[in-house]
Amino acid sequence: MKKAITLITSLLILIVSTVNLNAQEKAETSNCVGKGKIIIDPYYGYPYLFGKYIQTVIAESGENIGVTNTNHLGIKAEYMVTKMIGIGVDYTYAKVIGSYSETNSVYNPSLGIYVDQTEKYTASITKQRILAKINIHFATSKYLDPYAVGGIGYKNSVVRSDNVNDQDDVNDLNSSILNAFPISFRLGIGLRYYFIKNLGVAVEAGIGGPIIQGGLSLKF
Repeated sequence: MKKAITLITSLLILIVSTVNLNAQEKAETSNCVGKGKIIIDPYYGYPYLFGKYIQTVIAESGENIGVTNTNHLGIKAEYMVTKMIGIGVDYTYAKVIGSYSETNSVYNPSLGIYVDQTEKYTASITKQRILAKINIHFATSKYLDPYAVGGIGYKNSVVRSDNVNDQDDVNDLNSSILNAFPISFRLGIGLRYYFIKNLGVAVEAGIGGPIIQGGLSLKF
């Protein structure tokens, strides 16, 4: 939580500084975004907190399980309905994958004895979320686009395992705790910088989904 507060505070300071700089620009300078513009931002978001939690638990347990956490991969699209207000959608995908081996005694009819047989298995949790969002743009300049964002939508997590012995647990997880509260939300602040007319970079910090996200920004 301390890291999240630090990140959001740092971005807020950056945006306040941007506002001060933009206020000094000439009045005739055209803004980089305005009514009728379409903005598309592909991004990477960090962290996927549940995936991070699973990594920590497995590491502390000492079990021989390899864990990969993709964190969040996302894309958002926005349409500027006025020079200050944009509406859009935001989609994110996150996944944590565990790979492990399990040894069981299996009867070998040709030998007439039980022999140890090792199988490799993979289990995963995939989270997807889609939100409707509204952005409030302020102090926009020729190159910089600071904004505040709010959104609400739907999220779903799916557990999978290729180990047949795990299927009851998988079904219980999918129908219970992971999806008990399928509502997703987002509150945050962001900043886009367009180094050329239709292409720039974007960063956003907030609560609900990845704490910090960054990527490209395409404007049409």
